[in-house]
Amino acid sequence: MSRKQENIGIEVNELTGRKVPTWEVVVPKKFQIGLIELVDGKYRVTSSKSNSVMYAKTLDAGISDLLAYFTLHEK
Repeated sequence: MSRKQENIGIEVNELTGRKVPTWEVVVPKKFQIGLIELVDGKYRVTSSKSNSVMYAKTLDAGISDLLAYFTLHEK
């Protein structure tokens, strides 16, 4: 059975002061969905709640994967 579709407003913020380029994906004023890090030419996507790790070729693909994982497993 499928869920009712809804829009999720998100922000992608670059974090400074880290060894590798890192971005956080957040729902504004609520919670962090996950982190995306550029490691060895791949984007490592880590969900905040379950610490599941996925890999993507681009930052956009990483964001999409993280949102899909969040919608299916953590919401």
